[in-house]
Amino acid sequence: MKPQPYRPVSYLEWNAARRGSSAAIWEGGSEITFEELLEHVRRIQKLLAAMAVRAGDVVGVRLPNVWQYVALELAIPDLGAVIVPMPLSLGEHEVHWVLEKTRPSLVITGDEIGAAAEGLPAPPAAEPDPSRIVEIAMSSGTTGMPKLASLSARLKQVTFESFTSRLGITEEDRVLPMTPLTQGIGGMCLYCMRLGAALVMLREPHWTAEHCLETAAAARATVMVGVPTNVIRMLNQPVSLPTVRAVAVAGAPLPPEIAQRWEKSTGIPISSFYGSMDAGQLAVASPSDPQNLRWTTVGRPHDRAEWKIVDGEICMRGDLVQDRYWGEDAGPYAEDGWAHMGDLGFVDESGFLHVVGRVKDIIIRGGTNINPYEVESMLRMHPAVLDACVVGRPDAELGEVPVAFIVGDADKDELDRFLEDRGLAHYKWPAAVYSVGELPLSGPGKVNRNALREDARAM
Repeated sequence: MKPQPYRPVSYLEWNAARRGSSAAIWEGGSEITFEELLEHVRRIQKLLAAMAVRAGDVVGVRLPNVWQYVALELAIPDLGAVIVPMPLSLGEHEVHWVLEKTRPSLVITGDEIGAAAEGLPAPPAAEPDPSRIVEIAMSSGTTGMPKLASLSARLKQVTFESFTSRLGITEEDRVLPMTPLTQGIGGMCLYCMRLGAALVMLREPHWTAEHCLETAAAARATVMVGVPTNVIRMLNQPVSLPTVRAVAVAGAPLPPEIAQRWEKSTGIPISSFYGSMDAGQLAVASPSDPQNLRWTTVGRPHDRAEWKIVDGEICMRGDLVQDRYWGEDAGPYAEDGWAHMGDLGFVDESGFLHVVGRVKDIIIRGGTNINPYEVESMLRMHPAVLDACVVGRPDAELGEVPVAFIVGDADKDELDRFLEDRGLAHYKWPAAVYSVGELPLSGPGKVNRNALREDARAM
């Protein structure tokens, strides 16, 4: 047998048939084989059908990174239903909003799928259809409530093929998602199992560097996928990962100085991938790419991606971009027929995509543009600065001035001398420096710049 494109369960059936006793999931010191996982998926499908879940229904799932989530991600779309991953980090207000928007027939939060299914009939599988919406995914919602992206089987198939090929995933890999499977970056790891790789579950709802490193070592993980914040926090711990061959991050720019510190201290290649839940995944850097390009780019755009740079802004269209938001008539496309990513970037002569900042994050000081990422990158080079974020604060004379929030122990005078020694133009220096315990996040790895802008205005 061969797997059928646009039907993820067929990849599980394929792996169960050819290497059924191999591990599909590692969790808490135990392994679930491909044969066992397929049995769980079929059992869960019977239970869902008995709970009146039908083709076209929406099913919400709110679980941590556990094997049950993996099984549901496979079982629900195979019935012709639509899965809505609901992150545990959602507050009551956000949960109510998602339920109102998606109207799920069922929300799974725990033991609803733990029962036996003997005697229950097996429901029919939905026919593979590349156009069918199989998942409703939440954007990170940095301004107002999140958008709900409608992900088709075609979009997910193309993303699977592109993502796993760039990372060189094989059946020998054990892939550890460091972010929630209910969010886009963690969800990318589910694709790896289609090729026979095992997935490593963290189980704990709140990520810590200590638990992640312990789990990676115990499970003999080979690939770890997350956000730059995961890497920054792991660097504050003793790191011993003898089996890990690659780390891949997304969700926010990977500071080159963090990449350098990681590889220098661990010897493990680190690379970035790039996209958004609204518009889709555009590029992935390979662990085998040259070191300087892995540290400073997000790799080459996918072969099936349609993209261009318009006035410095990255734009996409095609199979990797959703057609419309759930419950809305329009999608992320602008009037020019392209989805504008909101990121500034360029492609170099080798075809690698550089992401240099956000359009809306540029600080305009007295008519001169300041890219906060440049200033942040230099601040992180200071030995007493673990992390940094620079935002604009209104100024009566200059319009805006840069203000820095740092995780670390360095005052403004010390940092001014540091920036002067490194030749950073004076107008880019922060007008004020505030030390915080950690930077606030608005999504997986995304610093909440809006919250810091409000803090800066109030100070």
